Amino acid sequence: MAATLSGARSRHAVGQAGTYLVVVAIVLAVLIPLFWMVSASLKTQNEVYDFAWLPRVPQWHNYVVGLTTFQFGRYFINTILVTGINVIAGGIVASWTAFALARLEFPGRNLIFALVLGTMMLPFAAYMIPSFVLFRWLGWIDTYTVLTVPFFLAVPGFFVFLIRQYYMTIPREFDDSAKIDGCNYFKIYWYLLLPLSRPALTTVGIYIFLANWEDLIRPVLFINSKEMRTVSVGLALLSESTEQAPEHHLMMAVSVIFIIVPIIIFLMFQRYFRQMGEGGLDTVSIK
Repeated sequence: MAATLSGARSRHAVGQAGTYLVVVAIVLAVLIPLFWMVSASLKTQNEVYDFAWLPRVPQWHNYVVGLTTFQFGRYFINTILVTGINVIAGGIVASWTAFALARLEFPGRNLIFALVLGTMMLPFAAYMIPSFVLFRWLGWIDTYTVLTVPFFLAVPGFFVFLIRQYYMTIPREFDDSAKIDGCNYFKIYWYLLLPLSRPALTTVGIYIFLANWEDLIRPVLFINSKEMRTVSVGLALLSESTEQAPEHHLMMAVSVIFIIVPIIIFLMFQRYFRQMGEGGLDTVSIK
């Protein structure tokens, strides 16, 4: 009996050790490229190709030079503007649509919801060319409009689905109590559902932020001038430039700034993101 228990414990210990080794290997596979990128951003151009993990003398001015060279400062402004507009407007449109599909009773509601879900299976490549023809006819090409208005007016169905499913977890008795107090549908949406759905709205906001912050296809397709480029386009074109040798230390400096912003955003709002994953409304206190 004792030998059996000892063997079981040994197998369990070996299994745990194997699991830890796999986790450590995955973590290292993720962190080592990031560490190399940060290290390369502080090196000179010649040092980038050395095998040294750390720069001889940290070149902190690479970040300033990276932003002021090749108009990356302008690219960051464009990216922040487009992303900010789409996060705010896209979140509002998605929450409005989700409210209608979750709380309002009207003919064809389930059919509309099914169509919204159907759009999740339609890749951008399927309507990329018709979109370009339409936006060129409207005169939107090479403007902020083409990167913002189509996104939040046709907000991805996944975001509507996510918020709608969260709304469904909020008891309708809350709506009835609000109606007794004289609230109309807009007040129920604004004063009741929105405050209770902060985890869902924050999660959708993070997804919209990431989708626009690192978007490459739409800016490449719809933007022509240098002044309207986003950071992702600038980095892609700089790495493939044939006019001069790529300055990898400056590219790494810009890349570090580019990825730090989403990390900061996630760390600021991870509490709501975690609440969304742990059970939604059950983890939110209701006063």
